[in-house]
Amino acid sequence: MSEYVTIPLDIEGVKVNRVEVTSNGEVHIHVSSTVDGTRCHRCGRDIHHRYDEGREIKLRHLPILDMPTYIFIKPRRYLCDDCPGNTTTTQHLPWYEPRQAVTKAYAKHVLRLLVNSTVQDVSKKEKIGYDEVEDIVEDRFGQGVDWSKFKSMPTVGIDEIALKKGHRDFATIVSTRTEEGKNRLLGVLENREKATVKAFFLSIPKDLRDTVQCVCSDLYEGYTEAAREVFGENVEVVADRFHVAKLYRKEVDTLRKKEMGRLKRDRFNR
Repeated sequence: MSEYVTIPLDIEGVKVNRVEVTSNGEVHIHVSSTVDGTRCHRCGRDIHHRYDEGREIKLRHLPILDMPTYIFIKPRRYLCDDCPGNTTTTQHLPWYEPRQAVTKAYAKHVLRLLVNSTVQDVSKKEKIGYDEVEDIVEDRFGQGVDWSKFKSMPTVGIDEIALKKGHRDFATIVSTRTEEGKNRLLGVLENREKATVKAFFLSIPKDLRDTVQCVCSDLYEGYTEAAREVFGENVEVVADRFHVAKLYRKEVDTLRKKEMGRLKRDRFNR
């Protein structure tokens, strides 16, 4: 008897038509829109005159059971009866961006993987193009945040992304951990300069800034100084565990090399 597991896709406005697992271990999910209508790109009116379907698009989504997962959808096209020349507009749903090959959920997944890693490493791990990972990062530069979705931000995290291995080319990820224990991405900044980080912190509404109790980072001075100048001297600045582990591993490794050298010298001096 077959066993089935129901896994939520966490995307809106679609029905699943079929699911298949390919011979190379990929999950392909074919969906269609359940949303009626769109907005005319020319006049801005809501339109509901169904015209046809566009070409099928393939979007990388969050992995299922550690298998690469793709969503396939043929976007609906609608005809505007008010605009001349049979103007048509392609519907797009809120869980993906036009001209991107990934869902928004997968883009956030990639950004999380980039923390303490590099574009090259994530590209290899996820088996997606280097340029595609860079596009995901660059697409987040300068994106606004809907602060109304946050009641408080007790903890703010700051992490750097090395865009190119071996180069001092960094971006900064800012996130928060809500009182409910959920991690939320706030923004991706195009460098790690203090002024850039401080400007982003100042963009947070004051009533939310006042709820920040702790800032977690790698103790880079640009981050810690920006945090104290915006959130106040009483904010607790904490080193994240990755960098704490990195520091003590470095010291232990230094001690190990020193002792190995001493033991070798003692052996030859006997």
